[in-house]
Amino acid sequence: MMKQFTAICLLILVLTSCTKKDNSISHTNCDGVLTDTSGTGDTARIYMPNAFTPNNDGLNDIIKPFTKSIQSINFIVYDGNNNEVFSTNQSGTGWPGLSTANSGSIYYYKIKTVTLQNHHIDKCGAFLQLSCLPPKTPDLYFEDQITANGFTAVTGESLPNCP
Repeated sequence: MMKQFTAICLLILVLTSCTKKDNSISHTNCDGVLTDTSGTGDTARIYMPNAFTPNNDGLNDIIKPFTKSIQSINFIVYDGNNNEVFSTNQSGTGWPGLSTANSGSIYYYKIKTVTLQNHHIDKCGAFLQLSCLPPKTPDLYFEDQITANGFTAVTGESLPNCP
């Protein structure tokens, strides 16, 4: 009996101490987001660029989520100190950035939605405000690259390299 009890305790300890490692952005405001409608038949999607260039050239001047089959949305932007700098419940509305930001400034976002099938799906992550391309820039996805299959088009954005 004691061996069974020990085995059960060990199994519980192993199962409860497992952690899942991934490469997603972790930010204070990402707690409790629901990111999966697998198995529900829901075709709703959220696409979010990871960079924008608010330089008034008509390309990628604001940052906003792109959605499919969504009935409501709440889009919030936070600075690196966890301060809310923008919020909207209007689909298609974006944030123009901060004129005082340095190129490569990182901001965080949380998107909470309700799909047309009444499921809740959310997305949380980070994006860059750019005026030039910093060295060792990660893969960038801009608004002008969005297609029905995600960010698959070629961007028209042309930025100088940062000094």
